[in-house]
Amino acid sequence: MNKRKMDSKTTFAIGLATGVILMLVVMFGFAAYDRHARWGGQMDPNRKIMEIYDLLNEVSMFPFDKDVMLENMYRGFLDGVGDPYTQYFDRLALEAFEERVAGAYFGIGVLVLEDAETMTLIVAQAFSGSPAAAAGLLPGDKIVEVDGEVVVGRPTAETMNRIRGPEGTPVDITVFRPYEDERFTVTIKRARITVPSVFHEMMPDQIGYIRIEGFDEATREQFSSALAELLDKGIEGLILDLRNNPGGNLHVVTHIANYFVPEGVVSYTIDASGRRQDFLSTAEYLSLPLVVLINGRSASASELLSGAIQDTGVGVLVGEQTFGKGIVQHLLRLSDGSAIKVTVAKYFTPNGTSIHGVGVAPDFEVEMDEDLSRRIGQLELEEDVQLQRALEVLLEKVN
Repeated sequence: MNKRKMDSKTTFAIGLATGVILMLVVMFGFAAYDRHARWGGQMDPNRKIMEIYDLLNEVSMFPFDKDVMLENMYRGFLDGVGDPYTQYFDRLALEAFEERVAGAYFGIGVLVLEDAETMTLIVAQAFSGSPAAAAGLLPGDKIVEVDGEVVVGRPTAETMNRIRGPEGTPVDITVFRPYEDERFTVTIKRARITVPSVFHEMMPDQIGYIRIEGFDEATREQFSSALAELLDKGIEGLILDLRNNPGGNLHVVTHIANYFVPEGVVSYTIDASGRRQDFLSTAEYLSLPLVVLINGRSASASELLSGAIQDTGVGVLVGEQTFGKGIVQHLLRLSDGSAIKVTVAKYFTPNGTSIHGVGVAPDFEVEMDEDLSRRIGQLELEEDVQLQRALEVLLEKVN
């Protein structure tokens, strides 16, 4: 083989190798560009996390747990959405959440609301006969520490997971009671809590009374049983008490609305893509004279129900302006057994009214002392001016 052919082959080989290298460089460059562009021109998060981790390993004087850091990172990532109802659940928090939705769990027996501005858990209700009620917790109490750890600003699921635990074990709950400007700690023994969300009784003049404290899966059966018992006793009108009710499952409240709202739309939602989903009442409408009690702690699903009753004209509302939470969250499961809860839609009353940030206004406004409002369900009729007014209004409709 002559030298010219050797030079030609060598040149070709060098050119081919150079071409492959250039192609790899270009491909790598495009891949790096794609990752860079996806994160708005910022460093690839995976690379940044590893860089931080390596630096910590080199210089941190404090020991740290990588898994704990990652779990906190996921929570912080969702905090960046700016929506207090968008949350991350690790496996334990998810288990606790699902227990609460089902209506039975091991804990102290409280329903809570979250103050969206301060991310503080506020006791909405201490269940009758629960360890929390026995310890003296009242609606309006702010939970600030659990077992000495500050929980203000922490996600609701994380705090509730700290409160829950094996049956019979103690937990220290520190609360701040604003109306007394008092902070105190109580030790409470955890117990199995079957959430009693529906309470009912016969009142004078054949008036039935049903109080619903939340809309979880157990509420459906509890409500149907309570209503059937009152109907068997021949009630001529009904007071539905949704005060201090923080909401719950959208499908459960729609099922209950079947008894009160004529066939048609109970509510509808519109998601981020503009898609509408209607929630319909069926043919179970009772056509009973109806008065609904509401207050500033009536939220979410309880506002949906009271708004539907008001819009369709089948009942009147007595009490105070409601809380104003008119958005829907879905639980989305991740492949490792954790989950995220995300706000996916806004809901509207049958007339197309959005109550989010506004609330539902009563037809008959009746203010009540804040201390008494926290003890709904524990008051004598003589103390409950809102219930007294509801009885007056209902008797006018019945007679």
